[in-house]
Formats: sequence, C-alpha cells, structure tokens
Amino acid sequence: MTIPPYNVGLVQINNSFSGANYLPYSVGLLQAYAEKNLTTPQNYNYLDPIFKRIPIQEAIKHLSGVNIAGFSLYVWNERLSMEIMRQLKKDYPDILIICGGPQVPDHSEQFLRDNFFIDLTVHGEGEPTFLKLLETYPSRDWTNISGVSWISSDGSFITNSKSERMKDLSVLPSPYLNGVFDSLMEKNPASEWLILWETNRGCPFPCTFCDWGSAIADRVYRFDLERIYSELDWFSKNKIEFIFNCDANFGILPRDVNIARRAAKNKDTYKYPKALSVQNTKNATERAYLTQKILAESGLNKGVALSMQSVYDPALKSIKRDNISLETYEVLQQR
Repeated sequence: MTIPPYNVGLVQINNSFSGANYLPYSVGLLQAYAEKNLTTPQNYNYLDPIFKRIPIQEAIKHLSGVNIAGFSLYVWNERLSMEIMRQLKKDYPDILIICGGPQVPDHSEQFLRDNFFIDLTVHGEGEPTFLKLLETYPSRDWTNISGVSWISSDGSFITNSKSERMKDLSVLPSPYLNGVFDSLMEKNPASEWLILWETNRGCPFPCTFCDWGSAIADRVYRFDLERIYSELDWFSKNKIEFIFNCDANFGILPRDVNIARRAAKNKDTYKYPKALSVQNTKNATERAYLTQKILAESGLNKGVALSMQSVYDPALKSIKRDNISLETYEVLQQR
C-alpha cells in the first residue's frame, strides 16, 4: 500500500513562440485550490509541472515516481500527451492517470476504452473534482465524486453526474499570486513567460459549434476586481510582455472597461505588459468599442476583429447564432 507523501505530477503542454512559453495556468489552478483546501496538504508533494513540448522520454523521467499524474488536454497537445500517458502507464502500472480539459469527451466511454492507460476523465470545471480525487486517492473510491468517468475493474463503464458550475470564484486562489509558479520560474531564468488570464468564467450564448457556449449557455461569473488588479500588478512586476485573456466575451461586463484602463495604466507605469489579447464580446457593441479603443491607444492591442458566423439565414438558425446588423457592422468598421 502506498503511504504519503503522495507525489503529484501535472502536465499542461502549451505552445511556445520564439523561446517564450505560457505558464500552465489550468494545472496551476488545480494545485493552488488543492493546497488551500486539502485536509492534509502535507501528504501531497507537487513536482514542477510540464509546461512545454519536450521529448517523451524526458517527460517520463520527470514523472517517474509520481503516484498521481494529471493531464490537461487541448487540441494542440492531445497526441503528445497521450503518448506520454501510454508509456508512463507501461513503465509504472500503479500510477493513477487523470485527464481533463476540452479534448475529454462529455460521453467518454469509447475514449476510455480506446485509451486504456487513462484511469479517470474529469468533466467540467476541474478544481473541486481534482481536490476530491486527491483526498480519496488512498481508497481509490470515486463513487461519490461528481464529474468523473472510469472503467471499473469488471469492465463496466461508470460516469457520475456532472458537477455544478462554480458560482463563487473567490474560492479559487490565484496560482500567480500564491507562488505556484515561483519554483518553475526560478529554474528557468532564461525563459520568457506568456500569461493565460481569466477575469470571468462563462458564456451566455448557446452557439451550437462552440464547446464552451453550447455546454454552458449560462451566467457569467466574475473573479474579484481586487484579485484581477493584483494579478495585473504581478504580471507587470514580473515583466510579462504578452497576456492572452481567456474570457469568452471581454467587454460584456461594464467593469471590463475599467480592467482595460488598469492594464493601460500598468503599461504606462511599469512598461509591462506590452500586449493584451482579448476576445471581443458578441454584443454590447458600444462597450466593446470603448475597451478596444483603450487597448489600442495604449498599444496593448493593435487589431480588432469584426466577425460574422455566416450570412446564410438557415445556417444562423441551425447554429443558434445571430450576427450584429449590417448597419452596426458598418458603424463599427468606420469607428
């Protein structure tokens, strides 16, 4: 029987650009939330996360000796992550391999059967679920944990009901402010770091083609402004040049104008960040225009996308999406 401390290895392989790498925000959130809420946090030891493409054998070596390996799957890392998991399970059969992220199917029976080396899939927001998986690791009893699926020892497929969305995002510690990435940054002093950043979660639009909106089509929940501003200060003081904002609709909330202004003020004060990339809200066009104007005038963002999903009415009906009017489009284009 394995006794604590249990070693945890987290993997979020991001794209890199000219020597610049994204800090692994998703798995950083998992670790920060677990460290805050575990009843016996001293029983868990976290390796520095794998955050970029490295040779498979190098990844296996890094993860050797871990009891629990958590992978965040995206379209750009799925195949590499899968091969790391396959060889990891071959070399260390007792390791618990957990997968979450957008590439995990909601109905994952075939996914699990095709990829026998994966022990558990996580659906929806992962922080509370990952915490419970760590707490129940010694017993390996997942029956009362919502939002997970697995193949049981008798070969049957089991999937528990999906977790409810988190409505109070203040319970999520910031991995930037909580020091989760400090060790990683210290060990990679030559790396230029890029940032993934949330100011809210959710999307009210039910677009059929979108794995986000079609899965949620619900309220937008907000991180506290104090946290958001503190993170912006952390980015500036750590000389982060590029921030990718992960909000589905930046500009949808009135406060987004103030967030844009704060980012512009930080650039003026600290010279960082140098760029803030956001995804425009689909409606609230006046506010979207104002936020983009602030970002453009400060040099944080140099281009604005005005998009149409389709100009074919039956297609728009099928995908549950409306365009802005041509008149509004022309006004925005001119402005």
